[in-house]
Amino acid sequence: KRSLKPPHTVHTSHINSHLTHAIAASAKPIPFSLDNTMSTNTYIGMVLALLGSNLCLLLLVLNVLGWINFLHIDLVLIENFTESTLSRWQLHFQTATAGWLIFTLLGNVFPAKSSGENDSKKKARRRRPWHHTALTIASVVATLALPHLLGPHRHRHPVLRRSLLGNFATVNSKEPQTVHTTDDKPTTIDQELIFSVDNMTCGGCGSHVRDLAESNLAGQQKSSSSFTINKVQVDWRAGVMSIYGTHLTDSVDQQELATYLENDGYPTSFLYSQ
Repeated sequence: KRSLKPPHTVHTSHINSHLTHAIAASAKPIPFSLDNTMSTNTYIGMVLALLGSNLCLLLLVLNVLGWINFLHIDLVLIENFTESTLSRWQLHFQTATAGWLIFTLLGNVFPAKSSGENDSKKKARRRRPWHHTALTIASVVATLALPHLLGPHRHRHPVLRRSLLGNFATVNSKEPQTVHTTDDKPTTIDQELIFSVDNMTCGGCGSHVRDLAESNLAGQQKSSSSFTINKVQVDWRAGVMSIYGTHLTDSVDQQELATYLENDGYPTSFLYSQ
């Protein structure tokens, strides 16, 4: 008779020991250190810088995504909140950001010492690279200074103009607001064009219509620089688009703008100007 080898048996004790080690390893808390590149301190600095710049970086990213027809978000609520509420606290947020910068620099020059640290932690703290801190500080400073960098160029592209709100909307602006007659009396030249736009069903449609209108107006400005655009506002619920600027009545080709929007599926008609 041929002898048969007994099948290979796995003891339940080995399985239980492996499961125990795996559960114990997964139950260990993940170490968290404020020395990481994107630490809590970095988040605080970026949030303060965003609030101190009237959300300029956030609006710039969202406007660029909408301009390239990648993502359309209704920014009316964010813009209204920024202009009505956030702008009042802008100086306080800028002051808080400056305090954060001083605190971060002092924290790296004079790091806090802990009595419970062992020798390895002390050596690691002394070897902490400066490029992490330098990158964090540079990001915060760039975010806070972004409106001042974009301000002189706000007239070059609608995305830049729409990303500057509150006090930054008029800083370093090259757009004229008044002219003087022979009687040396200033005459207001600010005007508003109102259009009726159909087929808008959501805030994304309103954002898309605004991008289309500003794209067409930017093309008209290249051929005729006699008018300027301050703001394009779209109320998708009411189906109304308002264009604010100077010398609009005589310079803007209203029929071309209406045809451009209608070709994209939004029938448009000019209502009146004021």
